[in-house]
Amino acid sequence: MTHSATLTKLITRFKADFARLTSNGYTETEARVEYIDPFLELLGWDMINASGQPNSLKDVVREASHDATSAGAASQRPDYTFRIAGLRKFFVEAKKPAVDIRTHKGSAFQVRQYGYTVGVPVSILTNFRTLRIYNTTREPNQNDDADVGLIQTIELDDIPGVFDTLIARFGGVSVGAGSIEACFGSTVPGAVSVGEKFLARINDWRLRLANDLYGRYAAMPIEDLSDLSQKVVNRIIFIRMCEDRGIEGAETLRTAAGKRDFVELRALFRKLDDRYNTGLFDVAGDRLQDTYVIDAALFQAIVDEVYSPASPYSFAVLDADFLGQVYELFLAKRLQIVGGAVVLVDKPAYEDREVVTTPQLLVVQVVQRAIAARISAKAIASFEELTQLRVLDIAVGSGRFLVHALDKLADLAIEVLAKVKGDPRLYELNPGNYRLSFEAKRAILQKCLFGIDIDFNAVEVARFSLVIKLLEDETLHTLPPGNKILPNLDANLIWGNTVVSDDFHPADAALREQTVPINWRAVGLPSEFDVVIGNPPYVKTEEMVQRTPEELSYYKQKYSLWFKQFDKYFIFLERAINAASPLGSVGFVLPNKWMTIESAAPLRRFLAAGEHVADIVDFGNENLFSGKSAYVCLLTLKKGGATSFGYRNIHSQADFEAAPDASGFVHPSSTLTAIAGGAWVLPANPNEARILSQLMKSSTPLKNLVDVRNGIQTSKNTVFVIKKFVDNGATLQFEKAGRTWDLESSITRPYVEDSMAGVRSYCPVVANARVIFPYESVAGAAPRIISPADMQAKFPLAWAYFSHFKAELSNRSVNPPPPPGVFYAFGRHQALDTVFTCPKIVYSVNQKGEKYGFDTSGVAVASGGTAGEVMLLNTRDGYALEFFLGLLNQRAIEFFLRKRGSPFRGGYYSRGTAVMGEVPVPMLDLKNDAQHIALHDGIVQDVRAMQLAKQTLTSAAGRRITAIERQIAALELSLQSKFDTLWGFVTEVDDLVLPGQ
Repeated sequence: MTHSATLTKLITRFKADFARLTSNGYTETEARVEYIDPFLELLGWDMINASGQPNSLKDVVREASHDATSAGAASQRPDYTFRIAGLRKFFVEAKKPAVDIRTHKGSAFQVRQYGYTVGVPVSILTNFRTLRIYNTTREPNQNDDADVGLIQTIELDDIPGVFDTLIARFGGVSVGAGSIEACFGSTVPGAVSVGEKFLARINDWRLRLANDLYGRYAAMPIEDLSDLSQKVVNRIIFIRMCEDRGIEGAETLRTAAGKRDFVELRALFRKLDDRYNTGLFDVAGDRLQDTYVIDAALFQAIVDEVYSPASPYSFAVLDADFLGQVYELFLAKRLQIVGGAVVLVDKPAYEDREVVTTPQLLVVQVVQRAIAARISAKAIASFEELTQLRVLDIAVGSGRFLVHALDKLADLAIEVLAKVKGDPRLYELNPGNYRLSFEAKRAILQKCLFGIDIDFNAVEVARFSLVIKLLEDETLHTLPPGNKILPNLDANLIWGNTVVSDDFHPADAALREQTVPINWRAVGLPSEFDVVIGNPPYVKTEEMVQRTPEELSYYKQKYSLWFKQFDKYFIFLERAINAASPLGSVGFVLPNKWMTIESAAPLRRFLAAGEHVADIVDFGNENLFSGKSAYVCLLTLKKGGATSFGYRNIHSQADFEAAPDASGFVHPSSTLTAIAGGAWVLPANPNEARILSQLMKSSTPLKNLVDVRNGIQTSKNTVFVIKKFVDNGATLQFEKAGRTWDLESSITRPYVEDSMAGVRSYCPVVANARVIFPYESVAGAAPRIISPADMQAKFPLAWAYFSHFKAELSNRSVNPPPPPGVFYAFGRHQALDTVFTCPKIVYSVNQKGEKYGFDTSGVAVASGGTAGEVMLLNTRDGYALEFFLGLLNQRAIEFFLRKRGSPFRGGYYSRGTAVMGEVPVPMLDLKNDAQHIALHDGIVQDVRAMQLAKQTLTSAAGRRITAIERQIAALELSLQSKFDTLWGFVTEVDDLVLPGQ
């Protein structure tokens, strides 16, 4: 039966029994089973988990029905949560048909509250006879009319006519392809996200509590103010979550706070400490029990803000994943006393940095891939064997990686226990839907999961997040009776410096205390771990020199995988590998440039030699961290070695979200052994493999055939570069620093200041500025700086100009140091003897493949690095410079450069001298091989024709534009054909998808 026929039959059956089905005697449970579940299945959702996904990754999470005696009374959790790869996309809330959801405000508020709390843009309310779609980005209020936020109402008879539209928007396949985001957006444009709003609330509570304590106890250390205020905030959130989940009685917290008696609050905290034993209430060490008090009226005011109508949140769906993301931002701030008040400031580690959260899908994938590399359910004989696994988050932060590790291990435990009928540690919620008992989850948490962080507040947050996760699916009836039901995680989550041990002894005792060195074994951590996971800090060498120079020296003494301008994550990765057991695995989120940058050569050599790489998911230039230029990969390692590894290159974030578990192109580990410490330019599919293989076959690096040189570096372009000027012949006149200057023309040179306008493939390089060049030519040697005496005598205008900026010019790093009195030398001595050479190819370092110009007039360019230009000049072995110009504009070479270079915002790829020097060039015998000579000369001829055509096009008009554009297209095909012949390509390049496209 077709979907259309099944839908018609369902609707016909409902209408035939309409009177009974819309009576109060017909329950929500019956409506869900008989009508709503089948309808949602027709939309393409796996309602019974026929695919066998583990609990943490099921597409549909169904809550048991809680039928009410009065219309609209509801459970505290959504009836249906629809997910893709574990990420929530929308909710469906069901009511029995007797409830008129078109007018029932409570039902509308409920579904909008669910969606708003977790930040999904849309959700659905239905009783089957009516379906209402709500925008859930607008903050809900319990007094809102039922039509507030309404997008569409669909009555029963209208469903067949709009069913295709419903599938396109809410169908399982469509949602997996991004239909929710495409149709409804992820939030209101320009609006503050739900997470940011919630963060603002808890930061406000934190400040109010801290200022109250500071006003009462002025001598209290700021650390105590911070810890106590955070603990109180966590208690409030914890209690509200327990209330909305039915674990605690409704309004337990509000009732106690309403008495405005701190003695009553202390009694509540003691009671909860007896019950839960989380460390949150910690009566024995809680100074709020015996030393300090908080203003009871202030506490009541804050508590009122976590209940309706002041609070728009459902604490039943405000889960550990959401809290973890909020607390990642929370941890970037610390309390500080300024001007007699407590304020929030950036923590030192976050100063001058963008603070963003790790995308949830990356968290999920890192954990799943790392655990899979170490273990599978088939390999586990029993639950007891499972609880012998040890998982460590090496930079735990808010605990999100461990939260998902708990999910994953619980999924594995369910698979193991389901093999034995009647095991009390497993219960069936509904057919095919198993859950692990609370006691079993608690055992996994306490025995298996560990974390370290240098931030004390992060450790507290991680403990809190894990406790929240442990209680996530529980109700009053599923929790064990009695007291002390939650585990104490003090020995699991450790405050300390992951990569600095207790052998760190700086001269400054305060620095040692600030560094928080720890001996892992002394603090009770296991001697080794089966799985090590996390997203370590990314800190460049220059930042470590400025912030933690003593710690940097320690790294260089204790670790071996650092080299040149390394990053701190190298150290964390080495520590993780050392901490793994012989058969253990490591899973990290890392910047993807470690695969190619020079400083990571020892790291690559180590990983290749040990055949440690099990899996790489490379996101190229996909910007997964909103608002931050961070280009990352997922790296999975096997300490014991792997015979092969998968490499997947993500061209589209949507493609990854649609199939996050897909494996990459499989390589033998010997592939990396052969490359060792060289740049890892890896194919992601068979076609890429063929292309790279053919490019490398019978080739030689470009640097062997042509000089690859950086441009000049003034280290003060604002002084040396003149962008706009009037050429008066012997002098130039221009504006600078609010005044008009005249300068000798003879001391300036043509210069490319804006490569966007001055450099185009095959076109002449056009100077768009002048650079002051305070050097003089010396026969047979590099140019020499003009002495102060000669400058004053020969170039008095330039001397006056430089003298005006003497303070700025003197405050630079100049290498090598100039002679005494010379304050106007360039910052670096490089390229002084080559920058005016011509002909040369000039190209922009950051580009997408269209900026390779040809200079025949001697134009100066700026230094490369990740900006500016690079020069190619002085060819060898009979190759013409035009041959390389044609080569660089080939799609296959652009593919190589994007693989080898570093991604940047906007789809640009950096290709500095080191990258360009490795471009594979076909080895041609231009003395003896007639075919090689003919192909080479044909390429040069085509390039020269292309140069002429491009130049002619700039002045063409009318039909001549069309004719020249056709000529250019034909020349491009001719060049591709000739290079394809050299490489032996047939159709490979035509089918090539460039990284970033």
